[in-house]
Amino acid sequence: MDGKEARRRRQALIEAMAGLGAQAPLEEDEALTDARIMARLAWGRDRIEAFKRATKAVDDAWMAQLAPYDDVDEEDLPDLPSPPEQAVLEAILAEIHAVTEKDRWPRHLHWSV
Repeated sequence: MDGKEARRRRQALIEAMAGLGAQAPLEEDEALTDARIMARLAWGRDRIEAFKRATKAVDDAWMAQLAPYDDVDEEDLPDLPSPPEQAVLEAILAEIHAVTEKDRWPRHLHWSV
């Protein structure tokens, strides 16, 4: 069995299992899958860049909060609230962890077989 025949049989099996029937040639399905993968990769790169920016913003915010206490021992520091930037960072981290640990993608990046 050549490669084209194997792909045709695999596609037929997938369609039969999904109850879809023949909807599109295999080449179109591969192009759609490639586009979906590229969209997920772009989302991942964007989230990592957002994470880097948010981390810097949180570090800067903490440094600004701690600046008045430069001469104070660490044990004597008052309890300071987390800066608002911390919530942004944690939201980005939650998105990344949902994908990497639970395979839960944002709605616009979902697809089914």
